[in-house]
Amino acid sequence: MSRHQQGRLSPEFRSQASGSIPASPPTPFSIGLIDSPFTRYGVAVLSIAVAVVSLQLTLTYLMTEPYVSMLLCAIIFATWMGGLGPGLLSLALSLLAFEFFLEPSNRSFLEVRELPRLMLFGLTSLFVIWVSATQRSTSKSLQNAIVQQKKTEASLLRSEMYLAEAQRLSRTGSFGWKIGSDELVWSDETFSILECDPATPPNINFFFQRIHPEDRELMRQVGERARNGAPYFDHEFRLLMPDSRVKHVRITAHAENDGSGNVEFVGALTDITAAKQAEAALQDARAGLAHATRVMTLGELTTSIAHEVNQPLAAALSNAEACVRWLERGTSHLDRARLSVERVITDVTRAAEVIKRVRALASRTATETILFDVNHLVNESIGLLRRELLSNAVTVRLELAPVALTVRADRIQVQQVIINLVMNGIEAMQNLEERERQLTICTREGKDEVQLLVEDRGVGISAEGLARVFEAFYTTKPRGLGLGLSVCRSIIEAHDGKLSAGPNQGPGATFQFTLPLHQAA
Repeated sequence: MSRHQQGRLSPEFRSQASGSIPASPPTPFSIGLIDSPFTRYGVAVLSIAVAVVSLQLTLTYLMTEPYVSMLLCAIIFATWMGGLGPGLLSLALSLLAFEFFLEPSNRSFLEVRELPRLMLFGLTSLFVIWVSATQRSTSKSLQNAIVQQKKTEASLLRSEMYLAEAQRLSRTGSFGWKIGSDELVWSDETFSILECDPATPPNINFFFQRIHPEDRELMRQVGERARNGAPYFDHEFRLLMPDSRVKHVRITAHAENDGSGNVEFVGALTDITAAKQAEAALQDARAGLAHATRVMTLGELTTSIAHEVNQPLAAALSNAEACVRWLERGTSHLDRARLSVERVITDVTRAAEVIKRVRALASRTATETILFDVNHLVNESIGLLRRELLSNAVTVRLELAPVALTVRADRIQVQQVIINLVMNGIEAMQNLEERERQLTICTREGKDEVQLLVEDRGVGISAEGLARVFEAFYTTKPRGLGLGLSVCRSIIEAHDGKLSAGPNQGPGATFQFTLPLHQAA
């Protein structure tokens, strides 16, 4: 069975794969092999008895004396049916019968002149017994070998059936690719993934025609590296079907050498379209949940946002009024009026930036990864939370890295995480009276990563709370939903980072997250 025929199962295949071995026609030397000792020796006695009766009948009615042929036939039959022991027993009985028929009753047993004849008969019989016993043993071994072969074939066919079914269920096809001749061998599931006729011989050109045009160059480079001695490859790419459907597949293979210098890649082609679709759906759900928590956070920050907008607007109004007063004093004060107008522009721009950031946080847009400085994002987030910090009498100490910490991530989502962690720190210190309410925000550059820590001096986290703080719907707030930190962890992990929490040496707790540091080429 070739590799590209593994999936087609005939009724006979299914019968054998289910464990039943169909009976084979008996071989010429396999009829009547007996294993029971009683039956084997009984057959020996019976065969000699039949031979003796037959000799008596031939002597009485046909007047012939086929002593040797009759008894040799009985010995051969007994040996073949029973083996060496019954054969020797039949020989002993045959010698007695031989003496009975040859010697007159008035003579003594085993006359000297008959000894050569008896010895010749005995030696001939021993040779016949040895040949028959050997043939019987060989035939029995052959029969056992045939049975074992059929069991092995059934086991092999059953394994092939399981392999074909496993490939179908896992949407994974196998293939072989000989580098020198570009010869391909595909399993049935590979034909199914590529959606081509199984009767069509596997072809490298057809395979490349199925690859999405945008991914063909990638796969061409993979093929070139394989031809140049790469020991394995593992890549994901897309297939473009004739009806314009797109499939996502993963190809994995390693090289094998047949000992004569010929290299063949043996591998698997897996259809991961369903996994990709599930991943996209999960990403959409995660984005929706993140958006919902951002809107909830913005609702809590309404006062702070209004203050951030009103402050530049009030400054713009004051500068505009000052400009009018300078203009009323005449043209000699145009420079002062121009300065007031420039301040108005600056204040209005500042208010517009605040509104722009709030709208970005409130909007639900597709995930967009860009390069940005984490230090700059921290300062921007503190600006949005300034009113909240003042109203709760919380002071912020910034310990930002002296260099730009550039990451590639979704800026809005990372800002959501920072705001959420700062808000948690503020809420943890709301009821403090005996010590200063101080929040420390620290950024550091680690090995290939950016670290951001938010340390409060609040009530801290219990051991039970530390184990569950990132669980969805777990909260210690009277009106909290318990989604904020869970969403924050999902956001950070989606960016290949890590979010964790721990108690401080003194009062309070520290939350920190890491993001991969962007390395300039």
